[in-house]
Amino acid sequence: MEPHVVHVSSQYPPTLGGVGKVVESLVVNRKEQGLSVSVLTSRETQSNVPETADPDFVRRLRCWEVAHTRIIPALFGELLRIARTSVIHLHIGGAFVPEVVYAACRVRGMPYIAHLHGDVGPSGRTGLLLRMYKPLVLGPVLRAAAVVVVPTDDFGATVSVQYGVDPVRIAVIPNGVDDSFTYIGQRRLHTKPRLLFVGRLAIQKNLPLFLRALDGVSEQFETILVGNGELEGQLKQLAAELRLQNVRFHGRADGVGLRDLYRNADVFVLPSYWEGMPLVLLEALAMGLPIVATDITGNREVVMHGENGLLVPMNDPSALRQALLSVTADPARYHYMSEISRQLAHKYSWAQVGAELERTYTHARKH
Repeated sequence: MEPHVVHVSSQYPPTLGGVGKVVESLVVNRKEQGLSVSVLTSRETQSNVPETADPDFVRRLRCWEVAHTRIIPALFGELLRIARTSVIHLHIGGAFVPEVVYAACRVRGMPYIAHLHGDVGPSGRTGLLLRMYKPLVLGPVLRAAAVVVVPTDDFGATVSVQYGVDPVRIAVIPNGVDDSFTYIGQRRLHTKPRLLFVGRLAIQKNLPLFLRALDGVSEQFETILVGNGELEGQLKQLAAELRLQNVRFHGRADGVGLRDLYRNADVFVLPSYWEGMPLVLLEALAMGLPIVATDITGNREVVMHGENGLLVPMNDPSALRQALLSVTADPARYHYMSEISRQLAHKYSWAQVGAELERTYTHARKH
């Protein structure tokens, strides 16, 4: 008999963010197979996010947000009431939730899967706390997990060294892309190539690099930044100071509207400082978009330099500027990169991801 799987995550749609979208895709895939699944997550704290009518298998708990961390007081009690035959799938996207799952599972003697979506770097006033949190708190959480799921081989090697996790217990399972992301026909560059970014307007995404790369060439492109976040005001101010032309801050987009933005774009741009395996890159692949991204773990797994896009240093606006001009200068090369993106997208499906995760759940029950 297949186990009941409880996904525990601080993020879940309509909250904007890749972790929540991964959780939702995994849950939907399991439900479509007729298997038992539920979600424990936080109740949305942002007033600008639309209300959603959740299905009965999603339970949202009241939370407080402190230093971009969601504190969910009732989570420990909810975990104590879960049937012991269940498998807990912990999604790690920040602090608090991992240590609560760790403590509850220790009390109950239950196994859990730790899904590490990315390894953030310290920044801002909370940087010192994060440096302490990772070895002292996150390390024991990962070492106690029955299986640690990571999206890439490089990330798995880092987790093993940095946190002392036995490589035998690390499962490399990439993310997938929804079937609704597809582009029929051959892509052709617009007269003014359209550049697209999708993601949170946050430090991680390194958007000042993108804006500075447009300095002096912005009039040659149509640029759309999709998403919201705490840096929106600063980014708009920087765009004004640089006197950039044809740059539009779109705000949040979902569903058909988001797919239309991909469909009408020419090049996808992701200038991040760090990533796990960003869903937006997989969506860009499926839509046949050449990609220009920073040369970091996660991006390197999806962008084959010179094949379906170009990789650039994370702190070099000139290199990013030249990459944007290069990708859009030659229609024949652009078409080649577009076709390679679509071919690569076939490697990623949620059905395949779900099948691999089923094997980890079976292993966890024997742990």
